[in-house]
Amino acid sequence: MSKMLIRYKIFPTDINVNLLSIYNEIKQKMEGKAEVGQYKTEPIAFGLSALILDLRMNEDANVDAIEAIIKETKDIGEFEAIASTKV
Repeated sequence: MSKMLIRYKIFPTDINVNLLSIYNEIKQKMEGKAEVGQYKTEPIAFGLSALILDLRMNEDANVDAIEAIIKETKDIGEFEAIASTKV
């Protein structure tokens, strides 16, 4: 079975939010559902940075359920899928 990789841009609710804590919480919640890959931060404006995060999952994974987990994570304002590919 092939895998797919989806890259998300995750915006925190505030400039004082620790992006590493968001990464760690998502990694914990995704255990058994998706593999959390590399991450980086991207400056947006006025001190706000976004978390760029890669999730690797089976091609038949329920992406809506995975995105619901991201949405429910503490201190996340908005997020968007910015890229996806089969690996």
